[in-house]
Amino acid sequence: MTNAVQEAFSTKLKFLTSYYLISAVFFGPVAVYLIGAHFLQPLLGINVNTLAFSMLLFTLFALLRPVHFLGTLSLIVTTIIGIILSLGSIAVLIGHETTFSVDSPFDMTLISRALLLAFWAIVGWEVVGNYSNEVHDPKRTIPKAVKISAVIISLIYLLVVCAIQCASLDRTNAITELIYPLFGTASAFVMGILAMLLCLSTVLLFVGGVSRLICGLAAESKGIRSLLNKRLENGAPLGATLFLCSINAIVLGLVSLNVFTMQDLVALADGFFIANATIALLAAYKLATTKTIRYTALFLTIVFACMLFSAHWMVLGIIALLAWKVLR
Repeated sequence: MTNAVQEAFSTKLKFLTSYYLISAVFFGPVAVYLIGAHFLQPLLGINVNTLAFSMLLFTLFALLRPVHFLGTLSLIVTTIIGIILSLGSIAVLIGHETTFSVDSPFDMTLISRALLLAFWAIVGWEVVGNYSNEVHDPKRTIPKAVKISAVIISLIYLLVVCAIQCASLDRTNAITELIYPLFGTASAFVMGILAMLLCLSTVLLFVGGVSRLICGLAAESKGIRSLLNKRLENGAPLGATLFLCSINAIVLGLVSLNVFTMQDLVALADGFFIANATIALLAAYKLATTKTIRYTALFLTIVFACMLFSAHWMVLGIIALLAWKVLR
């Protein structure tokens, strides 16, 4: 994606796009750790910040493994979660008296959240491009994987939304109720484990991808920056991974000291992600070879720009300051 931005605009804008993505991963993973820890805390009775730090340590050691280990781990986790959610949704739809008509009230908040999750899950595949040097035949494998995953993700989300909407499940515990036909009274425990695994899988994808991006950017650097380009014999980016995990540990420490809240982290991460995606869409608009792609990219650029300008003024200030620093 960064190469496309460079081709469409300039090398400086390529670096700015990369810095936005890297900045998002300074904050986003910590929010994900805390979400996973909140699910586990009632089950284990351990402090949320301690659980989050344990997840961070697991991420560090997992990312120092070969890339095929990460792929296998993510595939196993997402497959298990996908199967459980699909079977639970089907069981709920079959076992409940469901009613559906064009006049029935829709919970638009629920549906919009599901669509937003699907959007980020699919857009998240942008990060996969940073693994391309470690993938066999990336020009064929990565596009095929993206298409298959996008279809599967969308189908699972739609199935879950239909089950929750049609069966009129309690919105506050909808997913737990969704798997109740499969696990009964153990549903809360299973849901906590699934949430933690899903959080870890997401973090491994993003931190692993961005650590490889940092490693690539530091390839021609000298001095202390060259340390970010250090790799293990198995190809894992040692320097960049240690750097990102150290930043995440510092941010988690600031959360423990009440300097940041989880909402602050989400706002910062979303702002940087949206800024990154907006530039990418502008590049897609400029490089598009068909009117359909061009107009779609233009429409999404407008939508993303509106989302970006609705962010907190402090987030916009940081984004603008970083842009001025890189592009001046």
